[in-house]
Amino acid sequence: MGPGGQEPPRQLPQPAEVVADPTRPRHVLDYALSRRHILESIKSDAFLREQVCDADPYLLRAAKHHGEATERVCPICSRGTLVHVTYTYGDDLGYLAGRVRSSHELPEMAHEYGHFRVYVVEVCGECGWNHLHLSYVLGDGTPRTPPRKPRDVLE
Repeated sequence: MGPGGQEPPRQLPQPAEVVADPTRPRHVLDYALSRRHILESIKSDAFLREQVCDADPYLLRAAKHHGEATERVCPICSRGTLVHVTYTYGDDLGYLAGRVRSSHELPEMAHEYGHFRVYVVEVCGECGWNHLHLSYVLGDGTPRTPPRKPRDVLE
């Protein structure tokens, strides 16, 4: 029962979305303009450099062990090569949301889940620069019941 002794309203299942190719990114957001603005701002404000090179230790660890190397050099320190760390989020993923995934896993997931958002973060392991590079949606459009969390999974 909810507040006042009433039952909480039930959430209606999301209607299925018509998707021709579940592995083809849709609702793509490219953060290149934001990145460019930050890099231009750093040229005039040296203090800002310390604020943007603030990668969380968990992100640095994910970049080191699970990141996918790019050929792009860090725009801040020019010493490190940027790596992409890919995270997936969505109601269909249940307890699996928020995990780091390789780009090779995404096509299989797109057929396994109805709707989830992919976030790609670029990270420099040398100076700690990190910026959201890209986000997009994958999935076959058919909502699924999220998987149950196994009892042996620690929180």
